[in-house]
Amino acid sequence: MSSEPNTTELAALWALRASGDEEAREQLILRYAGFARSIAAGLYRTRPDDTTPFEEYLQYARLGLMEAVDRYDGRRGASFETFSSYRIRGAILSGLARETELGAQRSFWRTRIAEREQSIAPAAMERPENAVFQDFVRLAAGLAIGFVLDDPEAEPADESPVSDPYLAVETHQARSQIRRLVERLPPRERDILQQHYFGHKEFQEIAAQLGLTKGRVSQLHARALEWIREQLDPRPRLDRKL
Repeated sequence: MSSEPNTTELAALWALRASGDEEAREQLILRYAGFARSIAAGLYRTRPDDTTPFEEYLQYARLGLMEAVDRYDGRRGASFETFSSYRIRGAILSGLARETELGAQRSFWRTRIAEREQSIAPAAMERPENAVFQDFVRLAAGLAIGFVLDDPEAEPADESPVSDPYLAVETHQARSQIRRLVERLPPRERDILQQHYFGHKEFQEIAAQLGLTKGRVSQLHARALEWIREQLDPRPRLDRKL
């Protein structure tokens, strides 16, 4: 399908665009919007599933079109339709690939966080009438420890003028302390934390490797984080088991 009903007019627009005229740029984008849409529709017809709506295809196509208008050089001989078709298709495919990767990452983290919540939450959390504030404190503390363990090598990288160097030092010290505490855990609990947080393995996979049930791995995981939490808490606990 041709998008060039008036060659002379388009040639004038391209000449204006080459001189930096923004209105000409906008007019060219509008002229070729239908062409970009047709490419998006063609790729959408061959979609593997319905997880991504057509509007996403169209949005990436428009971004590719704008990039093509900005980079096109008619002196090189290729027509704009030929040049832009590669740009538009590439923008769509690259955008969809990023969406797929991000979607997979979001799903991965949702699964891991839900698994940890179930492990750490005390039995009282399943009965709201018996839950107390301390239960929520323990749950939050356990999850916070888990997030630190997820990135054990990270260092504070905020170089902005408003960053808090004292907070950065404290964060680094806390991270180092937690890593040292992991090394002090009993071998099996230490192994579970290292495999889950450093090896990015789910409880089911760890259970199969260690010859345990998933429930047992969950219990050991919760017990290990609770012990770390207790070591980080400077306040004495009368109910702490020796």
